[in-house]
Order: sequence, then C-alpha cells, then structure tokens
Amino acid sequence: MRFTIPQLAISSPYFLRKCGYIEIQNPHKNLEISYARSLDPGRFYPRFHVYLETANDGTNASIHLDMKKPSYEGSSAHSGEYDGPVVAEEVARIKSVMARFLHQEPSPQTRIGFAPPRKSWWQKLFG
Repeated sequence: MRFTIPQLAISSPYFLRKCGYIEIQNPHKNLEISYARSLDPGRFYPRFHVYLETANDGTNASIHLDMKKPSYEGSSAHSGEYDGPVVAEEVARIKSVMARFLHQEPSPQTRIGFAPPRKSWWQKLFG
C-alpha cells in the first residue's frame, strides 16, 4: 500500500522513528535502507516494512506486512501482505501521528556541530 508523507517539521526517517519504526539495511541489496516495526515485541517477524522515496511534495512511502522471514537465502518471498485491513489500519495509525506534526512549527535551528561559547564561572556569576 502506498501513501504520502507531506513536508513535516522533522525528516521522514525521524518521523517513522516517532511512529515506532527502526531503520534496517539490507545487505543483499547494497545496504538499501528501509524501516520496520514488529507486531510481536522481542521478535522481528511479523513486522510492518516501509520503504521511502523522495518526491517534490514530500516523501512517498510503500508499506507491507512481512509475515515471516524469507524461505531461503537470496529469496524475497516472505508471505507479505500488501493490502488489507491490517495494513490499512497501520497506515491510518501513521496518519494520525502525522496529523500532530503537520500543525507544529519547525523548532528553532541551532548550528549543528557547534556549541555556544561557554562562560567561565566568573562570567556566570558577574556577567
């Protein structure tokens, strides 16, 4: 199932982390990055699996439900569910979280990698 993540005050990968997803890299596909959220805490499957693709008006997302690990090495067959009520319910959950971020103003940006100059003890006391 496909859906769009519009421009938010935060990046799309960070938004997915706020939704409970973790970043994973596929060693069989040149470390392709995707995002997963397990339905059973402590186990990796079954899981929701999301791929992101940058677009002009936001980010296109593709989500499916992996029911089990691929059957054998090099195979992508994993009993995935690409549509249906469970996947639609997860997309609705993501969109409800998204609604909170659509109405937020971007936080003030600080210079990344540079801390403000530190004041000495005397400067803090007198100045």
